[in-house]
Amino acid sequence: RGAYPWCMPQHRELPAVARNPEGVVFDLDGVLCDTEPLWLEARDEVADEVGGKIVQDDYLRFYGANTAQWSVAMAEILGHPDPSWIGERTIDALLSRYRAGRVRPIVAGVAAVRRAAARGPIAIASGSPPQAIATLLEILRLDDVVATYVSCDEVPAGKPAPDVYLEACRRIGIDPTRSLAIEDSTNGARSAKAAGMTVVLVPMPGAHSAIGGAEVADAVVESLDELPF
Repeated sequence: RGAYPWCMPQHRELPAVARNPEGVVFDLDGVLCDTEPLWLEARDEVADEVGGKIVQDDYLRFYGANTAQWSVAMAEILGHPDPSWIGERTIDALLSRYRAGRVRPIVAGVAAVRRAAARGPIAIASGSPPQAIATLLEILRLDDVVATYVSCDEVPAGKPAPDVYLEACRRIGIDPTRSLAIEDSTNGARSAKAAGMTVVLVPMPGAHSAIGGAEVADAVVESLDELPF
C-alpha cells in the first residue's frame, strides 16, 4: 500500500492494546477494500444527471458522514431540492458498480479480519449504508466471519462522532478502552478515539481523507500485516 510521509508516525511503537486487544472494530471502505473510486464515480454520475459538478474539496464534507448527512451536503452542492433522492440514486449507482465485480479487496485487511475473528470479538463500523456493507462483506467472502456490523445510518451521527464505534463495541460486548479500532481516515480515527478506543491508522496511498490522521491515531502502519494479533 505504501504510506505517505504526511501520515507516518515518528518513532511510535504499537501500543499494548494493539498487540492484545479485547476486541477489534474495523472500518470497511479503505481498510478492507478500495471503494473510494467507485464512490467518486457514483457521485459524479448523479451530478451529471442533475447538471451539477462536485469538485475535490467537496468530498471533505462526505468522509465518515452518514447517508442523511452526506445527502444533504451533496444536494446543497448540486443545487438539488431533494436530498433523499440524491442519497437513494447515489447508493443505487454505487451498488451497481459493486455487483459488477469492480470492488478491489485489500488482501492484508481481509486477512487481518480473519486473524482477529479467530482470537476474539470483532465488528465493522462504517459510514456506508447497511445494504452496501452487507454487499461488500459478501463480495469479500467475510459474511461468514463478520456477524456484527454497524452503519453510521443506524446511530445519531456519523464519524467523527463516536456513536458508531460505541454501538459496535456495545453489540459485541467489549470495553472500548481495552479494544482496538482500525481506520484509514482522520475522521474515522477521531470517531474511534472519541469512543475511548486505541486506534491504528492504515492510510490509503495519497488519500486526502488521512491528512492529519497520524496526530490522532495511536499508531500508523503501511499494512495490517504488521499487526501481530
